[in-house]
Amino acid sequence: MEVADMMKERLGIRGKDLETKLRHTGRMMPKRIKQEAKFLTEATALAENPKLSRMINHERVEQAHQSCMKFLESVDVADRRKGVVLGILGSLVMTFLVVTALVLGVLVWRGYL
Repeated sequence: MEVADMMKERLGIRGKDLETKLRHTGRMMPKRIKQEAKFLTEATALAENPKLSRMINHERVEQAHQSCMKFLESVDVADRRKGVVLGILGSLVMTFLVVTALVLGVLVWRGYL
């Protein structure tokens, strides 16, 4: 499915099908887009049964597909990577500052500074 492939490509979510990938998205996708993708999985399940496939609203499926694809196309992979790297660096800098402050505090308290 096109949406599942884009989720792997843009968000890096692994899984064998769209339903599995949706369970692993977490907060990577807005709630509305997740609901649209879930609707697509339900429509896919209905399409497997010939009698139930008549219940599918094809216009709604197309609308859900387009909204999912529009969101996934707007995701900037480089910006996501940059955000992850900056988050890690920020955490390291904060840890360094806290440890340095603690060491200096202990040195002052013990009378070495």
